[in-house]
Amino acid sequence: MKVSLSIFITVALAAGAAGASAAEREPSAAAPDFVLKSVAGPNYRLSEQRGAIVMLAFTASWCGDCNPVLEHVADLSARYGEAGVVSFAVSLDRDRRGAASVADRANLDFPVLQDPRGDVAKLYDVRRLPHLVLVDRGGEVRHVFSGYRRGDEEQFLVRLRELLREL
Repeated sequence: MKVSLSIFITVALAAGAAGASAAEREPSAAAPDFVLKSVAGPNYRLSEQRGAIVMLAFTASWCGDCNPVLEHVADLSARYGEAGVVSFAVSLDRDRRGAASVADRANLDFPVLQDPRGDVAKLYDVRRLPHLVLVDRGGEVRHVFSGYRRGDEEQFLVRLRELLREL
């Protein structure tokens, strides 16, 4: 009985620690290419952004935790856009109206792309929202943040600045 209880406590503590903040992974693999239609109309292809640092913010209109992340991505995009940072919100809403509400609520000035079937989300292993992916100038996925907790914005900024310093 003592062994079972200690195993249960260990597993519970590990699960709690894993969910305590945004999980950051540092893969270094080619970013899967995709083409998605934006709420505004045009299609965007990720591979056409080669040479820029790309922030992909996976979101949905029903995701309350996504708004602070989208607002932060919008701030970073405005601040570092001239330095070669490009941002996209990838909405998992099933209809255009839901995806458009993402842009309106967060007052985004970058494209909101529609992924209604979640095909691109599957390519990027999105399991929790919000989900932020940083792609370097060469098209490699360098940092992935899944989930959100207040204070995570500082880690986004640190990782983005690291990528900006690379030439």
